[in-house]
Amino acid sequence: MWIKKIVAALATILVYGSGLFAQTPEEIVNKMSEQMKRADTEGVVMDMIIKMPVIGAITSHNLIRGDKMKSTATVKGKKAVIWSDGTTTWTYDEQAGEITVSPRKQSDDSKKVDSDLKAFESLTDGYDLTLEKETSEAWYILCKKSKSNKDKDDPGKMDLAVSKSTYLPIYMRMKQSVMSVSIEKVSIGVSEKSVTFNPSEYPNAKIVDKR
Repeated sequence: MWIKKIVAALATILVYGSGLFAQTPEEIVNKMSEQMKRADTEGVVMDMIIKMPVIGAITSHNLIRGDKMKSTATVKGKKAVIWSDGTTTWTYDEQAGEITVSPRKQSDDSKKVDSDLKAFESLTDGYDLTLEKETSEAWYILCKKSKSNKDKDDPGKMDLAVSKSTYLPIYMRMKQSVMSVSIEKVSIGVSEKSVTFNPSEYPNAKIVDKR
């Protein structure tokens, strides 16, 4: 008899007390931010899809480790691969078969990388978070810009999905003016070799040095 009572009590806890194990969207996002901090030392991989009128969709696969970055971008069927470090940028134009070497513009790519990564930081400060849906694999969170957030560059709202297994973002989607941005397939861990330009991989490419 006492076994039946224990089983009944446990069933009640599971059915009605599931809230004891729930996490608030703020707790989920804070844990995600902690995981994203690993990108500083281990590097990060992310895909980006940017859609703009006239230009259409720009897709890129990005590997970032410290000051180094490799980005493979495709727009209107044309592909380019870009490497950069603290001083130099290498751009491979697949159609032209050329690699252009130029000084790195700190004002361009470094700020863009910082902006991409910081999109996952301080969400609990500048946004009101609502857990819209939960599955066995992920949490789906709506991030609405709070009234106290006066940063004009921050989008009005963002849709965020966080993996339950890794606490890494599955995607973050936002829209600014006429441009929509989706950051997807985020993972931590990039080798030094994968973000270092190796000319031997392009033996037939013409080198155009503009330094």
